[in-house]
Amino acid sequence: VCDPVNGMHSMFAGVLAQQFFVDSPNGPHLNDAAATLAQIEDILKDRSHEVAAVILEPIVQGAGGMKFYHPSVLKRVRKLCDD
Repeated sequence: VCDPVNGMHSMFAGVLAQQFFVDSPNGPHLNDAAATLAQIEDILKDRSHEVAAVILEPIVQGAGGMKFYHPSVLKRVRKLCDD
């Protein structure tokens, strides 16, 4: 798993399973993650037969800078996966 724009995805296109990406939450408050959670929900509903795992950097996303999001986002993502 790496950056979908600047990473090595193009080198492995057609060889490895497709990865789905969503936008990062816009800020540290729970309502800042609404769009992100909606994107995750859509992918899990529409492509559940293709998704084997959800991988994310918890609480602080470091590769693209220090991006903090509300801890409840993890609980909501877990619930979406369980559903």
